Amino acid sequence: MRGSTFVGVRIWRRTRDTIGTQVRALPLAADPTVLAFIGRRVNIAFTVVALIMFSIAWPTLPLTHSVIGILLPVVAALAAFPVMLAWANPMLGWGISLISALLIGALFDRVHEWMWTVQVVHIIEMLVLAAMVTLRGPIRWIPLYWLCTCAVFVVAAPSDTALGWVVGLTMLFVTCWLLRVLLRSRRELAHETELKDVAASRTAVLAERARIARDLHDVVAHRMSVVVVAAQTARFRVDGVTPAADAEFQSIAVMAREALDEVRQMLGVLRVDGEVSTQAPNPGVAEIADIVAATRGAGITVDLRWIGAAPETVNEVVGLTAYRIAQECLANATRHAPGARIDVEIAIDESSVRVTVVNLLADVDEKESSGGHGIPGMSERAEAVGGVLVAGPDGVGAFRVSAMLPMRLPVADAAMG
Repeated sequence: MRGSTFVGVRIWRRTRDTIGTQVRALPLAADPTVLAFIGRRVNIAFTVVALIMFSIAWPTLPLTHSVIGILLPVVAALAAFPVMLAWANPMLGWGISLISALLIGALFDRVHEWMWTVQVVHIIEMLVLAAMVTLRGPIRWIPLYWLCTCAVFVVAAPSDTALGWVVGLTMLFVTCWLLRVLLRSRRELAHETELKDVAASRTAVLAERARIARDLHDVVAHRMSVVVVAAQTARFRVDGVTPAADAEFQSIAVMAREALDEVRQMLGVLRVDGEVSTQAPNPGVAEIADIVAATRGAGITVDLRWIGAAPETVNEVVGLTAYRIAQECLANATRHAPGARIDVEIAIDESSVRVTVVNLLADVDEKESSGGHGIPGMSERAEAVGGVLVAGPDGVGAFRVSAMLPMRLPVADAAMG
């Protein structure tokens, strides 16, 4: 017994796979419309309902209408299959159902004292499609759907019940319309709530950014101000300060003030809307000479070469990127290869800006932290303006960083900015 059951299951699976393969091979099965229809479970559910209705309408049709045998499946299909479109295209299904109801009533006589011009299956499907067309059809056409449905029911129903059906259909349409309004209101409310939540989250993020900016400003400003004051007053507080040492202290004070100004400018982007931020001009390619001079002031040998056009011709955003890359390269070189010679080359032509920094006898830790620092940070800056950065040993005892930046921002980025 168990063996025969197993064999039966195998035969069923083989038959199912064979039929599935043949169905998938049909051109209709590859049609996008058919695939979209069968891809939704609700359409499959209505298709099952239509098949059940068809299995009822066909054998019961001779009990209500005089139809020749060859037309029985056709008339039953007109009564049952339009409900397949109740979700996918309720307007089309509703139209087919109403027109077929009028045609069946006009072409086929009733038998066995049946009072309706259509079957019960057809009545049920017209009610279902009327409800679906009210829920999913264009709102402006709902009065027309109601009028046409009432007209068909007046023709199809017994004369003494026609008024009752008109009242019932009116209640059906009004109920479905109110349900549609309620569902739409709930969707709109959910959407507005989501927008409010997003706005609240954005406000919280901006507030946190502002708090971080204030805290950073307080800490950095205090420490850097102490450095500036200590450097400027060193000659008054410390005996025996030579003019050369005093000049060094004053250079330290100048660099500390510049660093403080840059920190204030960068923290300005963290402020919330409405707060006043420092409006200092952004450094550009021309200011690379300043950071080179500051690095030389620290006792490091730096060779700066300019090639090509004037720095003022470079786009402001590209110039700021080039400045930050050069600044980071000089900082990395002094940190990882103290005392090594540094060569900086700025080449500007009609289409690009090339920043090249080479430090000899470099011992660079390539495992720099990510998150916008070191080489990863420079690469992100270059890519943000449509450029590219390459960094690594050059094979002859030096570490080279070369950034190729466009002379101007790409059109898309410029539009976004």
